[in-house]
Amino acid sequence: MASFDRKLSKILKKLNKLKPWQASLIIFILGFAAYFDGLRNQFIGDDNGQIVNNPVVHSITNIRLFFDGGTFYIGKGIAPLYGVYFRPLMTTVFSIIYTLFGAHSFYFHLAQMLLCIGSAIILYLLFKVFFKPALALFLALIFLLHPVNSEVVFALSSMQDALFFFFGILGLYLLVHLKSTRSLLLVALCMLLSLFAKETGLLFIVMSILYLAWWDRKRLKYFAGSIVLPIALWLVLKIHAIGLLGTNPHNAPIDNLSLGGRLMTDPSIILFYISKFIFPWRLAYNYYWVHPTFSLRYFLLPLLIDLGVLALIIFLALRIRRKASKKMSLTYIFFAIWTGLGLILSLQLVPLDTTVSEYWFYFPMVGVLGMIGVIISSFSILKTIDKRIPIGIAVAVLVLLGVRTAIRGPNWSSPYTIASYEIVASPSDYNAYNTIAGQLVNEGKYSEAGKYAQQSIGILPSSKGYDLLGRSEEAQGNYSEAINDYVKYFDYGGNNDFENAESVYENLGTLELIEAKPSVNVTYLEYALSKEPRDSVLWAYLAIAEFANKNSSAAKESISEAVKYGPVPAEVYYGIMNNQPFTLNLKQINKSIYVQ
Repeated sequence: MASFDRKLSKILKKLNKLKPWQASLIIFILGFAAYFDGLRNQFIGDDNGQIVNNPVVHSITNIRLFFDGGTFYIGKGIAPLYGVYFRPLMTTVFSIIYTLFGAHSFYFHLAQMLLCIGSAIILYLLFKVFFKPALALFLALIFLLHPVNSEVVFALSSMQDALFFFFGILGLYLLVHLKSTRSLLLVALCMLLSLFAKETGLLFIVMSILYLAWWDRKRLKYFAGSIVLPIALWLVLKIHAIGLLGTNPHNAPIDNLSLGGRLMTDPSIILFYISKFIFPWRLAYNYYWVHPTFSLRYFLLPLLIDLGVLALIIFLALRIRRKASKKMSLTYIFFAIWTGLGLILSLQLVPLDTTVSEYWFYFPMVGVLGMIGVIISSFSILKTIDKRIPIGIAVAVLVLLGVRTAIRGPNWSSPYTIASYEIVASPSDYNAYNTIAGQLVNEGKYSEAGKYAQQSIGILPSSKGYDLLGRSEEAQGNYSEAINDYVKYFDYGGNNDFENAESVYENLGTLELIEAKPSVNVTYLEYALSKEPRDSVLWAYLAIAEFANKNSSAAKESISEAVKYGPVPAEVYYGIMNNQPFTLNLKQINKSIYVQ
């Protein structure tokens, strides 16, 4: 037993004497082991709009356009990129990878994984400034392997978070490591790149200012001067592209709550991050639950637990102040502020896309780990107990976290797979129900698809949900119900659904011709064509409606417009042009009626 203890002591000494490249190699190997299975995942979800079907991204020569708008491609003569978020660095990285390797998801996943492993290595070097190397390595590995952070590696739509954190933590490390005034220009460049990846890069600037104010005040004014221009440049470009604050997309139930309702949900939000950090088992892509009214379970109890955790943090701060050095006490407060700043942005003071999202804890987790590092370093009880206990716990923690993360990797193998896991861990994820409904529509299981679409609508009525419900009803011959669903599709923002609006206009046009009077058809189709003026199917439908309404001259003009933009069945064209009656299955025109 004594010899075993000596071996443990030797291992700890070796860990504390590791060279940076040796520690980096350990981090790389363990990170690769946890995440390599995700390299096989294909493009899913937003990857299609941001990469696969985005011709602007397909060549790096379009880089200027990446700073002119959002991240999605519309086409149809509208501005090249749209969206409510300014992410030019993410789009640039996507473009570089696509330019070099084409539409091969492996290289996108590899780049993202390497970025996240690199971030963990830089975090280790930063933690080593405050803690012993062995402890710094342990904390950095928790950050890398924690399942809550795994989405940042596995989901390509989270490339923005991988980039903002990588350049932000690199800038902060350079600020701490390099002491010259000239080096601040390099720090400022890193901060600018972090901002170009995501606006939360501002948090790294705030923490940099706080670090200098406490530990290197002589360089504070120089840093402030060097960072003004990057922030101003970012602001000007962001305002030019999407405006100062962008717009609220209203695609989550919490977007529709008042500030009071969102504040009532905040205790549950904070408890969510605490619980997932401690016990990261049931994990999901998005969570949409809300608790806008007072209740014991969702307000009072979470509030009491949150206040208990806050009281513990304050108690430990006071104990550390009495027992440890001033530097260690300031370090604890530094990382506590880090945690608080990161969490404040997630408290829905400004409505966000979801109620909570695991990757939003990516930045705050560093603060939590930093506080844990100070606690371990400050209290002598850890130095008096048997070394096998803390070492055994550390190994067990890393193994459990790494295995849980590795298990999660294949979840992103397909949209249907991730959605299937979503509705188990996050039953409020209406998007997951839509994804499953879409898959079932494509498989011809229309009745089942309708049930999932209705579940989605029950959580949050959306254009996508009504589109899928309409398709399922139409396929089952329930035309009047389908018409109502398609109308509601446009009531819930379908006109802004640049990907699917055209097919919904066509589907609704088909049903209007089957169900309604010719005069009603003409009114609807003229409106639809004002939105989709180059749609040959809609022009053909309008010609048919006008012909049925005995307006042959208008019908001829419309059918002539139809053939300008696409093929038209011969019996329709010649029947209208020769004033001859004809019979036609309308779905011969709209052959894509059931294809998403």
